[in-house]
Amino acid sequence: MDKIVINDINLGMKVGTTLDERRKFQCCQLQLTLFVSLEKTVNGELGKTVDYKRVYEFVKDLCQCRSFVLLEEVALLICREVLRKFRVKKVKVKIGKVDTFSKNVGFVGVEVTRDSSWLG
Repeated sequence: MDKIVINDINLGMKVGTTLDERRKFQCCQLQLTLFVSLEKTVNGELGKTVDYKRVYEFVKDLCQCRSFVLLEEVALLICREVLRKFRVKKVKVKIGKVDTFSKNVGFVGVEVTRDSSWLG
């Protein structure tokens, strides 16, 4: 299966297990992998593929519209909404905090993969 990859998305998000963490935006980084068929794009028609700029804008708005307790919650929300809104067969989301609980840890996050059958 073909893939569209959007790496190194840096977003400020309100996410954390404490109220103090959720009061301010924290630097988070996302990677999205969209599993699609690219066979029909051979003629260069944007309408035959997934517009990754639209996906980026959608995910950015989704992540910044509210606060979250867990990164897992954000990742699953992104999967569900991208599967609903865009013509993708499967989506993989890797998301994490860049400023972590320790100076010895550069990135703490989760990675989830869901396909359209997960929507039920």
